[in-house]
Amino acid sequence: MNNSKIIYENPEGEDRVLSSQEKYQGKLTQLIEAINAIEKTEEWQKLKKVLLDDIVVSLEKQIKDEVDKKEISLPELYRLQGQLLWAKKYVDLKKLSDVYRQQLEGISNLIKHEKRNSTDGAV
Repeated sequence: MNNSKIIYENPEGEDRVLSSQEKYQGKLTQLIEAINAIEKTEEWQKLKKVLLDDIVVSLEKQIKDEVDKKEISLPELYRLQGQLLWAKKYVDLKKLSDVYRQQLEGISNLIKHEKRNSTDGAV
């Protein structure tokens, strides 16, 4: 059984098939809109300034301190690097929104390509 497509009925009586890509496209659109709305709020700016801006600086300092040690702990260094990557991704909501926007463009292109192929009779 193929669960990648769900059939919905339109009010006009036409069946509408939503692929998993189209559902994902809708979720990405909602996510981008929510991120952009949150980024503009005063509360987000306060949280970012008080809490999140210092996280990246702190993690970079911890990595430098770990590298300067006589015996470097690779697991600790990798852990800090992972946290730094995470922090850089989520502290700047504009960058996060751009990442999801790129995914949205990719899925939109994929859907257009699939629709073009299905109307052309290509497999």
